[in-house]
Amino acid sequence: MTSKQFAIGTFALFITVGITYCLGSTKVKASCPTPLLDGDFEEQTSPIVSSPWVSEGKVGIDKGVGNSNSANNNVWMRNVSGWNGISQRIKLQPNTEYELKAYIRTSENVTDGSFGVRDANQKAFVELKFGRLAQYIPLTLRFVTGNEPEYNIFTGFWAVGQDSWVQVDNYTLTGGTCKQKQQGTEGQEEQGRNNNP
Repeated sequence: MTSKQFAIGTFALFITVGITYCLGSTKVKASCPTPLLDGDFEEQTSPIVSSPWVSEGKVGIDKGVGNSNSANNNVWMRNVSGWNGISQRIKLQPNTEYELKAYIRTSENVTDGSFGVRDANQKAFVELKFGRLAQYIPLTLRFVTGNEPEYNIFTGFWAVGQDSWVQVDNYTLTGGTCKQKQQGTEGQEEQGRNNNP
């Protein structure tokens, strides 16, 4: 082997090791689209609730008035009687675990609020009841879907004869294929660490 061949071979080895080291040390997180859209209400263009959300009763959007949990916008529900809420139809994977979260705060007199998931026929599938929440509190609901693929995310309250309000912001929905892939990758990494001395 001549010194020129040795130098080229050493240089190629150095590049290969350098590239392998750089690629091996970089963690890449999978980004999966969520079936829940506009969870922070920042895509709402007017004070009137619009797609992908549906209003139920007296509701609207606070745009840049300082009532949001974060960023600029949030949804509000306010009335003296009846059901007032919002919902969004989404497609989920059947028989799969999900986690739904939203930040909610209310007036002092709210006693019958609901946060959860309805089936495709708008019947409660799983829900979490809430009452007075003086500041934005994250409500979290873990659930496993049934055999059906369509559901409705919702939040609302029954007003009981006096002026009452609820504000909601920062919906998130995690789970499904992304969570399964993430858990599978983490499990493989853990297994690899356990098998290595």
